[in-house]
Amino acid sequence: MAKGKITPMMQQYFEVKRNLPPNTLLLFRLGDFYEMFHEDAEMGSQLLGITLTKRSDYFMAGIPYHAAEQYIGKALQAGKKVAICDQVETPQPGKLVKRSLTRILTPGTTIEDNQIESSRNHYLAAFELEKGGASLSWLDLSTGEFKIAKGKSVDDLMPVLTSIDPAEMLVMEGEENRWRAMAHDGSTHDELTHFLATRSVTELPGYHFDVDAGVQSVMDTLGVINLEGFGIDKDHPALGCAGAVLHYVTENLRAKPENLSSIREYSCEASLLLDPATLRNLEIFKSTRGTREGSLLQAINKTTTASGARQLEQWLISADWTNSSGGRTAWNNSFNRHSQ
Repeated sequence: MAKGKITPMMQQYFEVKRNLPPNTLLLFRLGDFYEMFHEDAEMGSQLLGITLTKRSDYFMAGIPYHAAEQYIGKALQAGKKVAICDQVETPQPGKLVKRSLTRILTPGTTIEDNQIESSRNHYLAAFELEKGGASLSWLDLSTGEFKIAKGKSVDDLMPVLTSIDPAEMLVMEGEENRWRAMAHDGSTHDELTHFLATRSVTELPGYHFDVDAGVQSVMDTLGVINLEGFGIDKDHPALGCAGAVLHYVTENLRAKPENLSSIREYSCEASLLLDPATLRNLEIFKSTRGTREGSLLQAINKTTTASGARQLEQWLISADWTNSSGGRTAWNNSFNRHSQ
């Protein structure tokens, strides 16, 4: 379409669209519908099973405003990001209504009950690999669980990544391609790149992983003046990943997460770690069909609430065996008490 023929409304649309990250569907509010245009309309019609129409020289596809959550959930399950542009004032005849980007939903940042499975944890994770070691941070926005971990190499954290099974991963720009170039059959990098290929991955500029900035971001979000009360040193390398997670969440929700009250360190040395191949072969979290049905977790899950099921999953992820029989007894007693 020639630039001179673009209507004020479409100019408004393009101003929002050009600032969105790649692979993002823009839902643009028009009255009682959210509309998609151009490539988004073509993709949306196929993905969501809705009618594709054409007006002038561009494609359109729309969904009813009152049924939007259902369609958004379907897009998120397909690994897409969804941006919501709402009308922020009452429409007036003959006047272009003001619109604004109100939120960006991604596989790792959605919190609506009908878009996530309530009986399992729903993690967003950030991962960094440097010469000095590997760092990881993960957050479940629906519960407020917020953790960090470090390891001497990617081998230390692959069992953790496989166990938490994040819906979305954050990595530095260019890192995924670098890891893919380093991968070969049987190597740890091969395991990592295979893991990333099975979920939504978002690249962020490297400065979002800065440790000093991460420390400040974590303290600001938790409303504390230091992290000593959580037993975390300010030089902990994974705080850079924690900062990247908080930046991403804040940018997408257009506000700081308000349900975070603590951050904890996951100790690889204090936990029973199984490599990804063993986790798969023993079907700890997923069966060979790739679902919870038929897994160990599903077999021992006698909980009666969604929060109980999530807690059981966390115990399996963070099984602490450092106290030998004492730790085992405490774990069993705690499980039995909560499953009754």
